[in-house]
Amino acid sequence: MTRDSAEVTLTGITKSYGGRTVLDGLDLSMAGGELLALLGPSGCGKTTTLRVLAGLEIPESGTVKIGSKDVTSAPVRGRGIGIVFQAYSLFPHMSALDNVAYGLRIAGASRSRRTLRAKELLEMVGLGEHGAKYPAQLSGGQAQRVALARALAIEPRVLLLDEPLSALDAQVRVHLREEIKRIQTQSGTTTLLVTHDQEEALTIADRVGVMLNGRIEQLGTPEDIYASPRTAFISEFVGAVNRIPALATTGGVAVLGRILQISNPATAPSQASGLEALVRPEDLCLSGHPEGTGIVESMVLRGATTSVMVNHLGAPLRIDLPSHEAAGFFPAQRVAVSPRRDSVLVDSARSDVPQPENTLLGSALLAGAGRAA
Repeated sequence: MTRDSAEVTLTGITKSYGGRTVLDGLDLSMAGGELLALLGPSGCGKTTTLRVLAGLEIPESGTVKIGSKDVTSAPVRGRGIGIVFQAYSLFPHMSALDNVAYGLRIAGASRSRRTLRAKELLEMVGLGEHGAKYPAQLSGGQAQRVALARALAIEPRVLLLDEPLSALDAQVRVHLREEIKRIQTQSGTTTLLVTHDQEEALTIADRVGVMLNGRIEQLGTPEDIYASPRTAFISEFVGAVNRIPALATTGGVAVLGRILQISNPATAPSQASGLEALVRPEDLCLSGHPEGTGIVESMVLRGATTSVMVNHLGAPLRIDLPSHEAAGFFPAQRVAVSPRRDSVLVDSARSDVPQPENTLLGSALLAGAGRAA
């Protein structure tokens, strides 16, 4: 752990630009030593949240606390913050070692102290042998690790990561996000990661906050966000999802021949028809059936899993199966599709998906719906 890993609390934060509200009464709390990821579409307010916490923006209302100290109006330097941006912002005329030691030099640390600390951190990020290199001699992934080491050198109470991996190649991103998690766990620094990459957030964060329109729609563990999304927006933004026509019935909603409980009753549309169930590809079962209402169109190998793409009464469905199971299906095969779970998220239907008013589709939705869920 760092010497002073801090709790962070943002309460009622409001921030506007040019008359447009970017943060709308945002509340957010982080435990000491936690890695929390803010995830959301462009313009949702996640970077502004980071900038308010850093002191780069002052909110119109609300409070920012680091530990027990109110830092709402405090300058950046007085907050004990380390920041890593998408652009590495390394000093091109300094070696990697000197870049890492820069903050300690500004803080007045002795040459021996800052050199020792910089070497320790370069070892931590796996660049112990690259201290003498200049930024132009480093790969993108190496440069970002130097930037991370530089931010950690001053032993910040809070570390802020603003889209730190988005400029890197896919393979480098995968490796480096694992390194970030390892380094953050080792240092114990309270860390806020801002990203638009769902996989990145779900992979390394202790908790994920999904933002929309300046507010946090849901805050929870990666497992909660993925498996139990509270709204249709979260379900579709975090991971793949099928929109399947559904009918409201006594006791729930009819989906693919089963009556399922509605997992979002408070926000579910009130109409009996014109509904869609939002179902993840891995939450659908597939079986060969000569009278099945689906037809296999194609197979997409994704490694350990394979996506079986099915035309179900004119609507496309994606069913993810273990690759050895998917090998038993083939294009043009008739199949039956059914849900694995007993509950489902529902939403108002989009205009581009066939609806249950279609007699054939309505019959398919209700067929077997009298069976126990």
